[in-house]
Amino acid sequence: MRGGLRRLFALVGTVLLGIWAGASVAAAAQGANATVDLDPLLRSLGQRAHTYETVALRFVCIESIRATDDPKNERRFDYMYVEAQEQRYRPFRQAHTGRLGKNVPETRLDFSFPDAFSWTLMFAPDRQKLFHFRYAGQEWFSLREAHILEFTAPLPFTTGTTIYQWSGRIWVDIENYNILKVEAEPGNQTERLKDQLKAYRQAPRFLIFPMGKKPQGQGYNITFLNELHSLSLPDQLEFKTFTLNLEGKEEWENLTVLRYSGYQFFGVDVRELFLK
Repeated sequence: MRGGLRRLFALVGTVLLGIWAGASVAAAAQGANATVDLDPLLRSLGQRAHTYETVALRFVCIESIRATDDPKNERRFDYMYVEAQEQRYRPFRQAHTGRLGKNVPETRLDFSFPDAFSWTLMFAPDRQKLFHFRYAGQEWFSLREAHILEFTAPLPFTTGTTIYQWSGRIWVDIENYNILKVEAEPGNQTERLKDQLKAYRQAPRFLIFPMGKKPQGQGYNITFLNELHSLSLPDQLEFKTFTLNLEGKEEWENLTVLRYSGYQFFGVDVRELFLK
């Protein structure tokens, strides 16, 4: 009799656990599929973008760069922005010596992807109209509840150095409209890779090896998880290059990782900007 009761209680517990788990999944799905009016959201993001613009030329940090083609070589720079250009902020780098006041010449590096802080320009009121935004739901990221917006590149992909040549998703904090994360790829890359893969599969072969060029793609991820005076700032940028094999699967080629730390503001009233 007691064994029968134990089995009954166990069965009831399993059923209740299943109901609870199903309800949790349903609640998560409902949150992810929630719809939000874009106009007021973009207005709020525009106000936050103004704060980002205010500090863009008023901070310095340490940038660390490492690439998989030379994994043992990590380069470190004092990093800041010195000019607001038409489509981005121009960065300035000098070798990080750890010795204040030492004059070091500028180090010029050319990357085929956007610099970290220029993503904050996406929501500036005079630039929002350049992108097509679509609300993609909500989810938790790094213990913060976030809106997810999909965006489409307004310009064709050429050098890849500005945010206007990339499409993807951006996560923004529901509470304070800080940028939390961006995942992007070159505009129209999905369609381009499909065409390249088709040509690659149809290319002549030597024995079993295709003679055509493998489709080549790029991926870009950046997180804004350095929080200073309630404003989120870039902490890590990852840029990868890859090819597709005959099955259409990605084969990784190279990964470049840039990290940002040790932020210091100068010439800005922190209380006025962040403590309102």
